[in-house]
Amino acid sequence: MNAKSTIRSYWDWRSQTYGNTVYKSQGDAKQIWKTALNDAIRADKTDKTDKKLNVLDVGTGTGFLALIFAEMGHKVAGVDISKHMLEKSRDNADKMRLDVDFMHGDAENLPFEDETFDIVINRHLLWTIPNPGVAIGEWSRVVTSGGKLMLIDGMWHDSAISMRLRRFLGRMIVFMTEKRSSRMFTSYYARVKDQLPFFSGSNPEAVVDMFNEVGLKNVSVDNLEKIRAYENANACLSYKIANNPSLFMALGEK
Repeated sequence: MNAKSTIRSYWDWRSQTYGNTVYKSQGDAKQIWKTALNDAIRADKTDKTDKKLNVLDVGTGTGFLALIFAEMGHKVAGVDISKHMLEKSRDNADKMRLDVDFMHGDAENLPFEDETFDIVINRHLLWTIPNPGVAIGEWSRVVTSGGKLMLIDGMWHDSAISMRLRRFLGRMIVFMTEKRSSRMFTSYYARVKDQLPFFSGSNPEAVVDMFNEVGLKNVSVDNLEKIRAYENANACLSYKIANNPSLFMALGEK
């Protein structure tokens, strides 16, 4: 089984129990993300014009970002390698009465014509991509001239002993409170992690370099301080213990 098949199988399995349980209040979390996304998509932060954009969320999962953009009034599509995760995203959209075009697809080989979307975004996806340079080139390809590529990522597996202990404690809390073990994650990803260049996470410098390599302009990084502060204060206990957030958003213009 190759890397992508293994990754697809894991997320198909994980969809059975996966939910947006990181935040104590989903409503408050969405609002703070809306603010951050609105700031990012406005070329001029003083511009309050509401413009309907064509948005693609790559690696959409349960549709967290896609549904936020849809709530903001944009036309949204979401792509994911896991068909079972897409079932959850469609169910979430139905419950919220939002129209999002969720479809099965490969983040490294998108099923769209060149320059289709004003905004292409992904969150916490780079770590599970076998060919990140290829993927970023593909995401840039489908962005319109003058549009933006937005990548949200961070460093997930700090190898320091203190963080290894914190992750262990976090797993124990998840097991006790959610009756869910991390063994399945380990068994799947142990087979392919050496094929994933950013398995441990990424830093802004590496992402900026890749954005520059595909010819994006006005590349910048937002450390998402408000979101990090919110997560430190409002994330569930297991998440706060196991993570030392290094969240950032890289932006580049086509």
